Amino acid sequence: MADIIDKAILLGMGLEKRLIGLIDEVVEEGRGKEGEVEEGAQLPPRQELENRLAEEGVHLIREIIATARGGKERVEKEIQEIVERFLDRCKFATKDDIEVIQKMAQVAREKVDSLEKKIEKLEKGLDK
Repeated sequence: MADIIDKAILLGMGLEKRLIGLIDEVVEEGRGKEGEVEEGAQLPPRQELENRLAEEGVHLIREIIATARGGKERVEKEIQEIVERFLDRCKFATKDDIEVIQKMAQVAREKVDSLEKKIEKLEKGLDK
């Protein structure tokens, strides 16, 4: 979990440096042109900056989501391993163990039923 927080902080610091650089670029462009827009440019510098900021924000959010997903999967895996070790130490029966016991109980019931029928036949034979 600390890795996720560290990565988020580093991403934030990287984004801050990028933003400062972009702002400096725009300021320099503005100083050179005094508010003029290039003839071939489609957007004013402010709009370009806003677009770049939006793109950087989207990129950052995607990285954070990917990092969070990876962290979530690791946490789930670790929790599952911890629970399995706990259950092993406590000697709890697993699903497979319970299925084997159910099959053994079914076989035992069938044998008991068979023996009861044999005893019943023998008793009838003694009564005659």
